[in-house]
Amino acid sequence: MSTMSKPRGRPLGSKNKPKPASVRSPDTHNLIESHMIEITSGTDIIDNLVQFARRKKRGFCVLSAIGSIRNVTLQQSLIPDTIMTLEGQLQILSLKGSFLPGATPPTLSVYLAGAKGQVVGGKAVGPLVASGRVFIVLAAFSNAAFDRLPSVLEGNEEASSSDDHQHHNNFCPSNLP
Repeated sequence: MSTMSKPRGRPLGSKNKPKPASVRSPDTHNLIESHMIEITSGTDIIDNLVQFARRKKRGFCVLSAIGSIRNVTLQQSLIPDTIMTLEGQLQILSLKGSFLPGATPPTLSVYLAGAKGQVVGGKAVGPLVASGRVFIVLAAFSNAAFDRLPSVLEGNEEASSSDDHQHHNNFCPSNLP
């Protein structure tokens, strides 16, 4: 009598097989690409970013920047209608903003450090002229959609203060305007 023993382990050919690489096609929607852009000395950073977006037919969001600029005009947000012009070379500490193709020029917020360590920031209301090479990291996107979200608290602030906050747990999307 011969006894047949049950084979042990996985059956032949059942190994995890490598998956095919994903392929990006031209019709891929909502694609986000990262870019590192070098701005040359003496050129306007904002103009370069707008030209890049229009040439690529993409919107963008500035993630970070490094380098220096000279002679900038800023609008500070704490005091409305306050515009200040700074002259000389300033180091970029932070540069943030976004742009959609076909829209008005981008609004860029910038924080700068002066030669003596002073820090100032605000919305750039004039050209940002590079003083030396400036490197910008940005996310470029296509097919950006604009969605307007309803305000959850709209009209409920007065009711919640008079009713001792009893309506905060009664959120229902069908109640939104």
